[in-house]
Amino acid sequence: MKKPIDDRITPLMVRTLEEGLSRSRRRSVRVRELHRQFSRSSSTFHTERLRVFLDRDKKPLRIFFKDLHPAHQVTDARALHQLDRPSWRRELDMYRSILSREHFGTLDLYAFRWQPERGRCWLFLEDAGRAPLNDAHDLREWTSAARWAARFHAASRHLPAAATRFLPRWGRARYRRCAQQVNRLLPTVDVRERELVRGGLESLTARLDWLSTLPRCVIHGQFFGKNIMLRPRRTRPRIAVIDWETAALGPRAFDLASLCSGGWSAEEREAMRVAYFEEHQTATGEAMDWDDFCLEVRAVGICQALEWLVWWAPHRSVPRRLRRFQRFLRELERHLTERPAPELAAAQAVG
Repeated sequence: MKKPIDDRITPLMVRTLEEGLSRSRRRSVRVRELHRQFSRSSSTFHTERLRVFLDRDKKPLRIFFKDLHPAHQVTDARALHQLDRPSWRRELDMYRSILSREHFGTLDLYAFRWQPERGRCWLFLEDAGRAPLNDAHDLREWTSAARWAARFHAASRHLPAAATRFLPRWGRARYRRCAQQVNRLLPTVDVRERELVRGGLESLTARLDWLSTLPRCVIHGQFFGKNIMLRPRRTRPRIAVIDWETAALGPRAFDLASLCSGGWSAEEREAMRVAYFEEHQTATGEAMDWDDFCLEVRAVGICQALEWLVWWAPHRSVPRRLRRFQRFLRELERHLTERPAPELAAAQAVG
């Protein structure tokens, strides 16, 4: 169903773009034409694809418009997020404080208007196209995303506190809260599921203190293929990571566990781990222990699967949400039953 466009706000959008583009280009910029189209990819927030003709330019500047105001969400499910109620300003703060197309290949922020009291929480971002990593069947694209994550995590390990103060800091309280929520979930699932979830809970509680001591860096928080866009092949950099409203200071393995989730073979998943492992060492100049790294990915993956089970469990009456619940049951089972990681040399040979 095509969502109607509210033409009443078009003049304000034009003014916002002119102000933002003039500021970034350090010259006066005027918008000659603005064409708006509701984005079919909108799942939580209202988004549009804009074609903006500037001054006398013949080719339009393609812009992705995102309305982050909670009252304007396309669906209301995520507004009730039980695990990590995101700050609707967090994505804007990420672009203004940390993200940079020059350094990380992330989207250009062309303009924004932040007036929550007036219902305006707008971002005007570079339009990276319509090709999410989820649709790519070439494993090399996925290992490239793993290497990107390694470089980003390495670069964000020692950012000054002033640059990251708006981000939630994951610690023991988060993992303990997850354990409490999983404990409440147990009576609501069937017998087989209960044994599986209980096994995950026992693993989590046994490692609460250890998880809390893992080094933190800036993480995306939902580094799934749907949140990673592939720019056209002629455009560099190719990878553009989007949707940063769940960013946090947390363990690096959380993003890698997200990327490796799904129906991969053991060999394909190993290739992504190796890509991350090698790139992180190159970016930091610090040696890592392969076995410790794999243990970290497994433990954080168990925690992540449990968090998503808690989130999807109340929505199981909707078939597509039940399938997501079942997906993370499979993820949990895989983490609990997978064999120890192969020797690094063997894993590199597979990768």
